[in-house]
Amino acid sequence: MAKKNPNKFGSPHIPAAPVITGASRSSLEKLVPVWSASFESASRVYQSFDVKLDIQIDQDWLRSVIERLQGDTHLVRWIEQFADVCRELTRFKERLHDEYSERWNAANSIASDAELTKQAVTDLQQTLELARADLERGKADLASEQQGFAIRKSELLDTERSLSIREANAQANFLEQNEEALRQFEGRKRQLARQSEAQLQQLQEEKRKLDAELSQTARRLAEVKFNCTEEEAERIRQLDQREHEIKQSKIELDRARSRLDREWADIKVAEDGLEQRVVAEMDAERGSHAQDISRLERQRDNAWNKAEELKEKWAEIQELRQALGEQSGAEILEQLENLKQDNRALKRNLEQSDATELQRENEHLRSSKADLERDISVLRPELDELRREMSIKRVASTELEAVAREKRVLEQHKNTLAVHIDDLESRIQQLTNSQKTQTPFPAMSLMDSDRGYRASMDLDEVPDLKVFAEQLQHRIARAEEHVELFYPLEDIRVLLGGLAMSQLHVFQGISGTGKTSLAKAFTKAMGGFCTDIAVQAGWRDRDDLLGHYNAFERRFYEKDCLQALYKAQTPRWQDTCNVILLDEMNLSRPEQYFAEFLSALEKNNRSERLISLSETALPNAPAMLSEGRKILVPENVWFIGTANHDETTNELADKTYDRAHVMTLPKQDHRFEIKGMEPASYSYRSLRKAFTKARADHKEEVVELLQRLTGDAFTEQLGTRFALGWGNRFEKQALDFIPVMLACGASSGEALDHLLSTRVMRQGKVTGRYNVGIEAVRNLRGALEDFWVEASLEGEPQKSIELLDADIRRLDGRH
Repeated sequence: MAKKNPNKFGSPHIPAAPVITGASRSSLEKLVPVWSASFESASRVYQSFDVKLDIQIDQDWLRSVIERLQGDTHLVRWIEQFADVCRELTRFKERLHDEYSERWNAANSIASDAELTKQAVTDLQQTLELARADLERGKADLASEQQGFAIRKSELLDTERSLSIREANAQANFLEQNEEALRQFEGRKRQLARQSEAQLQQLQEEKRKLDAELSQTARRLAEVKFNCTEEEAERIRQLDQREHEIKQSKIELDRARSRLDREWADIKVAEDGLEQRVVAEMDAERGSHAQDISRLERQRDNAWNKAEELKEKWAEIQELRQALGEQSGAEILEQLENLKQDNRALKRNLEQSDATELQRENEHLRSSKADLERDISVLRPELDELRREMSIKRVASTELEAVAREKRVLEQHKNTLAVHIDDLESRIQQLTNSQKTQTPFPAMSLMDSDRGYRASMDLDEVPDLKVFAEQLQHRIARAEEHVELFYPLEDIRVLLGGLAMSQLHVFQGISGTGKTSLAKAFTKAMGGFCTDIAVQAGWRDRDDLLGHYNAFERRFYEKDCLQALYKAQTPRWQDTCNVILLDEMNLSRPEQYFAEFLSALEKNNRSERLISLSETALPNAPAMLSEGRKILVPENVWFIGTANHDETTNELADKTYDRAHVMTLPKQDHRFEIKGMEPASYSYRSLRKAFTKARADHKEEVVELLQRLTGDAFTEQLGTRFALGWGNRFEKQALDFIPVMLACGASSGEALDHLLSTRVMRQGKVTGRYNVGIEAVRNLRGALEDFWVEASLEGEPQKSIELLDADIRRLDGRH
């Protein structure tokens, strides 16, 4: 026999009611507060649903009921079960509230998804409208290109007319003169025809590619449901770019004389067909999206209805499950049968007892409970519907407020942008109008018209170089105000020899030896001008030195170096000795920002030393610019750069050293009595004339010295052990430098020693190398001393010997 489950509602059959003893009565009285709390909780549950349920919770009345229930434990048990039902009702209300919260969150999530879908569809429509606007602009551009083609056709007709005139002239005894030109023109015309056909084929191929890409884009647009991805937007931009490239290719077809109208008509027909097809596909796509949206809205409404039905069914199931508990159908039927038997027993007991009044109250309570439950079932759907409507209206009002605020902000931004756009348009118009009449070189153009630059002046002639070197020493000593500069006569001679040798000079030495002061004092002593330029560490190209051209403003930003080059060519300064001082020139690499100057200074023809400022000629350019865009590096300008050697600077490359005259200025400790002299301004032409005379007077002596040096053992050791030899540049510099040194009063040994120490013995060539042994350097030193004796040169090669001795000490210390 199967085991029965315990009965929650009491025993299935009780033949007789036991008597309530005093002890059991006291235990029931203890339950009175529990029953009272349960009934009160049930009342609050009903009141939360706006239903008035007044359950008697008077504890005195409950005690009176217990007094009247003497001997009836079954009714007491029933009251206990009713109290349990009240507690379950409270828990059911809490579970219902939780379920309501979950469903409310789900409804909000579905509403958010619907809003996102609506926004995506709106964005897609805006994207399609933008694409249509782009196509309209492309149509307008094609129309303007057609007008351009008509103009080109007219130009071609004018060219044909000109050719006809030239052919008529050829028939009128000009055939021999124009026959060659005509053949060249015919060849050029055939070449242009071939180029036109090739470009036309390329355009047709690009057109076919564009058609394929547009077809592919249309298919991809048909696949879009809710949004337009960034990849498709990128594809549209690529199509616009391709269309722009096609337009550029069409512009180049203006040289094609034949087949232009027919090809243009084909292109026009294809463009019209393409536009119509795109418009049709866009309309079809828009209609398809509208249908999809309608279908999705219907599906959403059906889903909402089904969800509501399922909610109601689920609520009924939950209520039934809560009422029945976790029991099977057989158990429930068995319990019902037991309850029927209990009910019959209770009725019999009731008939025998005096509880008729209590029975009527019980029946009344049951009927009231049934009525209230029916009212709740009727009012609950209405409450849910009202809550949904309230939520929808709240969301709609919030959206309207947000849209209104956004509209106000956008209108304010629009007004602000309109004001800025109008201001920018007026400023651009003013700049454009002003730049049309202005020169792109304001400072240099001012020099063309300024009377101070146009007026020439009388200059002094340079005397004999030996006398001039002595005078220049004293003039330099008094050139700067409030300070006296003492440079030995040997340095002044070397400076003059360097001026004849190169337009690029490098003054190096420790800080405080007067490198910058010597350059400025020399310019003042000569009566010229000195432009001081502070080189920056970040310089990379010639724009940092000369300036740059702004195409929008149509203006060249002229830096001091460019103005100095032009100033030296004006009538006032074209015959003076001028200097452009590159202070700390090795803070950056001269091989980068000074590269064009290094190349220009290498040209033997001084009129070809030009620096290009722009790719094309600029309108209203200054008068002395060649071709309206090139600046001449005048011969009366020397570039003097000062160089310190520390951790913040760069080592000069051989390219710079080989083209420059290098002077190393030691600290000056000696003084001399300065002679008073009147200020003077010397003519550059007279100085160049003095240099030319010195070269002519001492050329044979210098050539003989170089020949002896070339054939000496010293030169042989340089070639075999150090891989060094004499080049054309070294010989040319020696023929310019040594004669001027001799004319200034120096000896040939002193001049050759300076040239060898700065050009051959410098760091990295002979000295400072790690692939050469100490014996090789010692042998080279001995060979140099032997050559000095064999050539009968005065004194000793002091500068070269000092460099070699320092390298010998370095190599000896390394070992």
